[in-house]
Amino acid sequence: MIALISILLVLASVLLIVVVFVQNPKGGGLSSDFGAAQQIGGVQRTNDFIEKATWTLAAVILVASIGLTSMMKPAKIKQPEKKEQQGGPGRPGQQGGAPQGQAQ
Repeated sequence: MIALISILLVLASVLLIVVVFVQNPKGGGLSSDFGAAQQIGGVQRTNDFIEKATWTLAAVILVASIGLTSMMKPAKIKQPEKKEQQGGPGRPGQQGGAPQGQAQ
């Protein structure tokens, strides 16, 4: 399932890049190639389609990203084990403190 959502996310991202490159922020873009179609109204339909495609792909990317993030398992971080102190002056029979056979 995670692989399917990942593929969908990559595909939607690539398509969004293509759709954005087709647009022209100054009003030209793909619609300027139709020339005489401006009088018929075909340009407006092309711009509407490109705008809807942009918003739809952006929404797909948003939903897929949130879904993929929620499905991922949190990484387990290994904590170093705490070692007990190796003896001390108050623990008989362990290292540390005074050497055996000598008075403290």
